[in-house]
Amino acid sequence: MTIYFSSNKIPALHEFSLHQRQAILTLAQAKLSAPEKFILNIIKLMLLLPPFLFIANLQGFALAASVAVVLIAYFVLLRPIMLYFSEKHLDKAIAQYKKSEH
Repeated sequence: MTIYFSSNKIPALHEFSLHQRQAILTLAQAKLSAPEKFILNIIKLMLLLPPFLFIANLQGFALAASVAVVLIAYFVLLRPIMLYFSEKHLDKAIAQYKKSEH
């Protein structure tokens, strides 16, 4: 099990540009089953709920700084999880993307 932090690190997507990789990943995420989407949303909720409960009690600069840290952490933590869930659907998504290009 390899963890990817960026789509350009996934071997199946090396030949595609950034825009094409994003389109393919969107297609792959659309192919996620209902239980996979449910698990992904639960993970998102678990990542977001504690920091925002903490942030609710802050004011001023501490609030702005905390929101920035939470947003950065959200994307750093969630991106690999989303890529992991989407990876098994990449072959079908690539085929669908290539078919739609022609």
